[in-house]
Amino acid sequence: MQTRWQKLLLRQDVQPDPIIVAIRDVCAAIDVVQSRFQIENDPDLIEGCIFELESLRAQYRYLLRRARQQ
Repeated sequence: MQTRWQKLLLRQDVQPDPIIVAIRDVCAAIDVVQSRFQIENDPDLIEGCIFELESLRAQYRYLLRRARQQ
């Protein structure tokens, strides 16, 4: 069963809210970084993926707060 937020994120019949678009973009970026993290071998690149992932998670939390305030 989908939550209200999942339904809003997946809806495509109306002009999407810019915050919803930003949430989708951040989610896509998180998926890319997680995939890259899985295939990296170099410790410096792994560390970079970790920092990038934490940054994207912070952006995601911020955008969720903004979406809930609307």
